[in-house]
Amino acid sequence: MIYNKGTGENEGWLLTEEVFPVEHPEKTESSMCLGNGYMGVRATNEEYVHLRSRCNFVAGTFDLLGEGAVTELPNNVDVTNMTFTVDGEVVDPVKNNEGWEKVLNIRTGLLRRTFSWVSESGKKVTFEFLRVVSLKDLHLIAAKVNVTADADCEIGVVSGIEGDVVGKEHFEPIGINAVDGVLNITTKTRQSGIYFSTMTSHSFELNGVKLDVEPEYVSEGMTAIKAEISFDVKAGMTLSVNKISNVFTSRDKERNDCSASQLVSDAREHMASVKNRKFEDIAKESADEWESKVWSYRDVVIDSKRCEDQLAIRFAIYHLTVMSPVHDNRMNIGAKGLSGFGYKGHTFWDTEIFMLPYFIFTNTEEARSLLEYRYNCIEASREIARSRGYKGAMYPWEAAWITDGEVTPHGVKTGLYEQHITADVAASVYYYYVVTGDEDFMEKGGYEIILDTAKFWSSRLEYNAELDRYEINMVIGPDEYKEDVNNNAYTNYLAQYNIQLAIDYSDKLKANKPETYARLNKILDIDSVYVEWCDRVNKIYLPRENEDGLVPQDDTYLTLIDITREDCTLSEMSKEAHELSAKYGYQNTQMSKQADTMLLMYLFEDLFTPEVKKKNFYFYEKRCLHDSSLSLSTYSALAADLGEKETAYRLYQRASMIDMGECMWSSHEGIHSASLGGIWQCTVLGFMGVRRYGENLRIQPNLPDNWTSATAKILWQGQRLKITVTHDTLTVENLTATKDISFLCGGTLHAIGDKITLKYKEAAK
Repeated sequence: MIYNKGTGENEGWLLTEEVFPVEHPEKTESSMCLGNGYMGVRATNEEYVHLRSRCNFVAGTFDLLGEGAVTELPNNVDVTNMTFTVDGEVVDPVKNNEGWEKVLNIRTGLLRRTFSWVSESGKKVTFEFLRVVSLKDLHLIAAKVNVTADADCEIGVVSGIEGDVVGKEHFEPIGINAVDGVLNITTKTRQSGIYFSTMTSHSFELNGVKLDVEPEYVSEGMTAIKAEISFDVKAGMTLSVNKISNVFTSRDKERNDCSASQLVSDAREHMASVKNRKFEDIAKESADEWESKVWSYRDVVIDSKRCEDQLAIRFAIYHLTVMSPVHDNRMNIGAKGLSGFGYKGHTFWDTEIFMLPYFIFTNTEEARSLLEYRYNCIEASREIARSRGYKGAMYPWEAAWITDGEVTPHGVKTGLYEQHITADVAASVYYYYVVTGDEDFMEKGGYEIILDTAKFWSSRLEYNAELDRYEINMVIGPDEYKEDVNNNAYTNYLAQYNIQLAIDYSDKLKANKPETYARLNKILDIDSVYVEWCDRVNKIYLPRENEDGLVPQDDTYLTLIDITREDCTLSEMSKEAHELSAKYGYQNTQMSKQADTMLLMYLFEDLFTPEVKKKNFYFYEKRCLHDSSLSLSTYSALAADLGEKETAYRLYQRASMIDMGECMWSSHEGIHSASLGGIWQCTVLGFMGVRRYGENLRIQPNLPDNWTSATAKILWQGQRLKITVTHDTLTVENLTATKDISFLCGGTLHAIGDKITLKYKEAAK
């Protein structure tokens, strides 16, 4: 893959593939996928010859299939398919292509693919495929193919809706037809009972002149319906195939639980309004939406010696847009977004810890929607706690629809023991509130989440009478290579933080908002648990650094077998490290899957001194395989905090190449959502040094040596700030300027006014 081939106005915007990926087409299917948060369409090639996967996922449409299974996103019927023939010979670019190029324009959301193909008789035909999933109209997919031959020939086209896709067993057919040139397949998910209506229509042009032709429509039982047509095309002329499609479901908020007939009626009305539109107009409308909704205030501009750095941050922002169903607060972001089958479309702590900061700092409404999802899940979370003998709300490790509860596959221990997710949610509510000041959200759900999750933790604590302290035993921390451990530092600190937040807000509500307190007290019985919180909060065991300056990841980690070598990290000897751990038992070696104690020090930077953080950084990073895509960005941002710029940049480069880089099998099942949120955090929160520090904004940059400057826009307390960083200066401009804002830099509080420029010193915090 060529990362950044664009020049001029396209510089830093194009992701390009220049060789047909015969063995690993899945790479660009994921990395170049299109979407708008409502649906995601993998960037599969239109021809079905040798095609491996074609996917159209609609957010929130979970279905459960088979005994012992868990709910998952079903794969809708496909509308991307088009097969071409030249004088009856099937066009197969796998066997024969010249000048192959597949390009995703990140700025506009346009996917473009070109190649030339030579028939057995020697005729050369050039194809240009264009596709867009509209960011303006969430239900709309538009495509256009331009075909030009160097000799007279007959061009055959077969295109339509294909239901023979991976995962088709989730659906039962309801109807299939062609009415007034519009093809339709209507289906219903077998367990969840969600109706899907998918429609498509075609029009044809020759050298830009619309042709008055009618294809033949052929159905294949109840699984597919296609338009078939052929054209005599003269040498040098261009045949254009326009394909407009839409997708509607009965889970859509506007038509929730509607009948199949009503859904089809809505889809048909929509199709009537769009089927005659030009592809170029739809693409431009969507591109304009990208500019106004995303790039005008979310773009991060980097002046770097390495061109991939600029593309990497835009790649991250692009995918955070296309995969996030922020239009509907009953839905959240899957670990693979809407780009593939991985993790069944389930939501993890990835959202709160790795992606939510991007939304909090760039779009308050979208961030609120993602947190409202957690509030909409609170009844299901209470049921999880009750079923396990606890009180309050215990959030599921893997979540899907708001009423589903825990959907971790059966037999996977994380669903039972990786409980820090509950505190992650509560901590993110506080994070959101500090940055946005959104009191309305807190009244309508935020306070309740913090208080009810604290009830869970209070009931989860275990008293150690011998040491007169409360512990949390039998858990899995962020490092999932260590199961069933006691007193995982990350978990214990987050649980204590959760309870302290509950105490603080109980006090504030009782003093300043007695009506709100009374309402919540009636629901949660705060009065009875408040005494328990106060009694326990300062007795929770919070591991501190030992005589060597190391904070133990859990009770036993530092006693395990050390398999490191002097000359390299375990990540650099990954295969050997896995072999050694298999030999001794993974539970018995000092090998970590991902950031754990280091994530604690990154999130709660004032709990430990810079010296302790640095010592622990190099101890744990040496033992970390970074086998999780969540890990590299955490270590990179923390290294930037510590002034370890060379290490921070090296880790950032690795993080930025997880989905965008040359490893062709890394994105087989979809992109890595949390990693993309992590790239934004590396850039803005790490190198640019923008942080929520307690209840203050702190900006303490540490740019990589490769970068000359970086510019980003963020929201803080309702004000949009433009931040520009060089190695010597920090400039902060208040673009909104309706409220006075201040920030910390170098330990000093600075008022912005309209604009302020500071000389700053790069230093470890």
